[in-house]
Amino acid sequence: MLRLNVPYIEKEEAKALGARWNYIEKYWYCEDDSADRFARWLDPKYVKERASGSSEKKTPADEYETVSAVNELIATYFDNNSLFQFVRVRGEISNHSLWNGHHFFTIKDSASSLKCILWKNTADMVLSFEPEDGQEVGILGTLKFNVKKGEGELVVARITELGEGGENTELRLLRERLAAEGIFDPEHKKEIPKYPKRIGIVSSKEGDAIRDIVRVSHDRNPYVALFLYHVTVQGQSAPASIIRGIKEMDKRGYDLIIVSRGGGSAEDLAPVDDEGVVRAVYMAQTPIVTGVGHERDYTLIDLAADVRFSTPTYAAQGVVPDVMSDIRKLDNYRLAIKNSMKNVLEKRKQGLATRRERLKRYDPVTVLTGNKERLEALRNRLDDGIMAVLEKKKNRYTVLVTRLHGLSPTAKLVQGFGYITRDERPVTTVADIKQGDDLTVRIHDGTIHTKVTDMEKELLFTADRYAHRC
Repeated sequence: MLRLNVPYIEKEEAKALGARWNYIEKYWYCEDDSADRFARWLDPKYVKERASGSSEKKTPADEYETVSAVNELIATYFDNNSLFQFVRVRGEISNHSLWNGHHFFTIKDSASSLKCILWKNTADMVLSFEPEDGQEVGILGTLKFNVKKGEGELVVARITELGEGGENTELRLLRERLAAEGIFDPEHKKEIPKYPKRIGIVSSKEGDAIRDIVRVSHDRNPYVALFLYHVTVQGQSAPASIIRGIKEMDKRGYDLIIVSRGGGSAEDLAPVDDEGVVRAVYMAQTPIVTGVGHERDYTLIDLAADVRFSTPTYAAQGVVPDVMSDIRKLDNYRLAIKNSMKNVLEKRKQGLATRRERLKRYDPVTVLTGNKERLEALRNRLDDGIMAVLEKKKNRYTVLVTRLHGLSPTAKLVQGFGYITRDERPVTTVADIKQGDDLTVRIHDGTIHTKVTDMEKELLFTADRYAHRC
């Protein structure tokens, strides 16, 4: 005999090839002569032990099976038991949900419940109605054991509608009777205080509901006082416990009371559908709000309450005003006003500075000082201008004097020329003198007295040309 390691998902294949299950020691095995067919599942450890005739020393933990091994043992027993192959069962649908075409629900009676799965491909072939909570149905299916979850479930092969379930019928009749008494009428609803200071809570101290209510209330208004009356919210004792909690909290003068519990199956929520609980809510003098289950859950206590919220979280949000949000808004308004005033003051300061500067410019002392400075500047400019004009005139005068000196007859004398006169009259042509005349010749450093002894025309021509050039 050879021991095999067969994964759970491959057990059908192994069984078809002839593998067997050891119910005592819980393992798969095969005969030695069929080892070739099971080569991929052979346990190397046991093959080695078989060849060597030895085994490893076991530890205390080896005496115990794992959870997976036990669950696989149960699942194998389910699969190999013909009694579980074709099971006929009837019950009332509860907690129905749909995911990707697959139906998940529970069927129940007054004492027990059984989880069911209707796969999409089967539903497409056999389902002739829309499953809903409260329906009585008959089911043909196969019992399986879910190794991962460790629970049994019924895989539906065929489902038939049988009408309304007994529990659903009883709940409907109770709702109709209470409605006929006016317990659900709107005129009996009490107004919820807008700003409650003290809130009573009827809930379990161990559930998520109270934690959600406390968390949300603290976030929205940490100044609201919360008082819890611990009650049992599930089981046969739950209705009486909830009734006591409502009556006790109603005596304490709270602004309002929250009756709350977390979500669950229809069976879990049954206590808040109890007639006594509904009547206790109706008779209370304190406004009562409910926050029961999830959003899709709707119970009789919700109909009797003054205000119904779909979850414990929404209940806290609905009755506790968001004071912290208001405080944050006030802080924002305060900051906005502060910034606005700061901007106004800044503008006023700038305007004042501008006016002060303008006033300073028109101050008599400032004006006089400015005028004196400008006068001094003008005086300097005038002095500079006069000096510039004078310098220019001096330069012009020098140029003109130089030019005049260049044109002066006496200036020519320096260059070897002389000034000839007869009887103090200038001699400009030979026609002005005759032989024997006394002439005076002035040169640059003195006077020469001479007498005309002779005259020549050529000399006259040369003298005339020179006089013309001058």
